[in-house]
Amino acid sequence: MLLVSCASLSKPSKREVAAQWVELGASAVEEGDPTGALQYLARAEETLPQDASLNHVRALAYSMRKDLAPALASAQKAHELAPKDSSIATTYGKLLMESGRDREAEKVLTPAATDPLYRDAYRARTNLSIIYTRRGDRVQALHQLDRAIHEEPKNACHAYYFRSEIRMKDGKVREALKDLDAATQKNCSAFAPAHLATGIALTQDRQYAKARKKFLEVTQRFPGTEFAEQAMENLRYLP
Repeated sequence: MLLVSCASLSKPSKREVAAQWVELGASAVEEGDPTGALQYLARAEETLPQDASLNHVRALAYSMRKDLAPALASAQKAHELAPKDSSIATTYGKLLMESGRDREAEKVLTPAATDPLYRDAYRARTNLSIIYTRRGDRVQALHQLDRAIHEEPKNACHAYYFRSEIRMKDGKVREALKDLDAATQKNCSAFAPAHLATGIALTQDRQYAKARKKFLEVTQRFPGTEFAEQAMENLRYLP
């Protein structure tokens, strides 16, 4: 008991304190506060300048602020420090993709998508599907989306959404609506793009009453956003 008591009263090391700052930064990102996250990370960097987790969280914070260049630089550094970390690879691959560097992104994302120990592999697969869609390879895009949805059906909001886009282009409106329904339920209920897309798909399927109800829902649930503005615009042209 004496040993436990002494251990509990021991002062944490500088590295342990820095790791706590990194955790606070990660929590700030989850809460939508990128500036707060960067402040915490600045404190951590005094002790952990070459830490993969620190640079990963920093990449997420800059990405949230739409600062692509520093986000990409931080993600690259994190990936160099931990090349086998699939979570970091997914973030780095996504930022490469957003920078138009699809070939590089594909090389980074593919191992993460096929990592059997990576719980969020569906995220990497969803990003790969975007690359294949841009390339005009719908077969591979649908394959990745199908796998993402199969692996994580409750959280694959973006995968359902992107698959609905492909089905809409193929004229399969009813199938697209099923995907959009999944993309707006439970864990995906706050996914505004899918709600707006549902109204558009209902309009194309000539379900005007349901479309009107959905567009009104978007304006009420996401006021002051671009999605609310687009919903109002679509309402104007409903018969």
